[in-house]
Amino acid sequence: MFDGQFGHAAVSETTVTQAVLAAAREHAERGSGRPALVDPHRELDYGRFAASVPAAATGLRRLGVRTGDVAAIHVTGVCDHALAVHAVAAAGAVPAPLPANAEVPELAAMMTECGARFLLTGAATAAEALAATERSYVRQVFAFGNVPGATPFARLVEAGAPPVAPDPGPGPIAPADPLRDLALRLCDPPEGITHAERLADLYRLGGTAGLGVDDVLACHPGDCSTPAWTGLVDLCLLHGATLVAVPEPGLPELLAAIGRHRATTAVVTPAKLRALAFGHAEIPVGDVRLLVTGRPDPDVLAACRARRGWIVVSIG
Repeated sequence: MFDGQFGHAAVSETTVTQAVLAAAREHAERGSGRPALVDPHRELDYGRFAASVPAAATGLRRLGVRTGDVAAIHVTGVCDHALAVHAVAAAGAVPAPLPANAEVPELAAMMTECGARFLLTGAATAAEALAATERSYVRQVFAFGNVPGATPFARLVEAGAPPVAPDPGPGPIAPADPLRDLALRLCDPPEGITHAERLADLYRLGGTAGLGVDDVLACHPGDCSTPAWTGLVDLCLLHGATLVAVPEPGLPELLAAIGRHRATTAVVTPAKLRALAFGHAEIPVGDVRLLVTGRPDPDVLAACRARRGWIVVSIG
């Protein structure tokens, strides 16, 4: 049931959310005391994550969410992102993360394109997200924090006990194959990713990123694709690492986060890697592993190895 790569349920026997929840419970029981996810103004530990997700999933089902429904997710923080994605998935629905900086017409078009029936948003994104729902099929809104007209996420958690089994959905009763069901809807460009595909992608990313229980990963979410960002969050939750979300896209902000949180790993774009290799900026802690998105130029990689001695790994 357990394997070395994920540390938990084998790829063929579980979904990502099931594996992540099992791992989070185990990390909480070990009592490491380290946060799982860190935003500029908020931290989420493993115990709270493991308790909140299934409770919120049950709350969603009690308020009418059904298997296969699509949820638009428009939030900024990594804590809200992880809670939303996994609560939706645990309820049997399909999360569709939307770009946090998208404008109202773009958001409305993406909500319509993906067939979203409900929305999870936050205080920082609510104005645009709620305006976009007026031009979409969204009929229910849930929010982190107090947003007029939305059901607070905290209320979903409070309403979530005892658990309610996922509705099998319409149609004849047949053996379920959850790995073939959609696990994620991407909106830019439109694409559906199954549970099996998510697990395979996560397995590959895990082998490349090499995160462990003592690691701290610093990353600005805009520096990688939605699947990569979601995968990195899940890897940290699976392996007991801490993910620190860098709020601003600049290199100085990333370096400051690395120093403040004593990060062992950081995600950089090819442009940031070039600036580090040939510029005057210094990484404030030693032995930081750099995960670069995209393909860096050979001269940049050579400079990183020869001049800096950095470990640089491409995650695509």
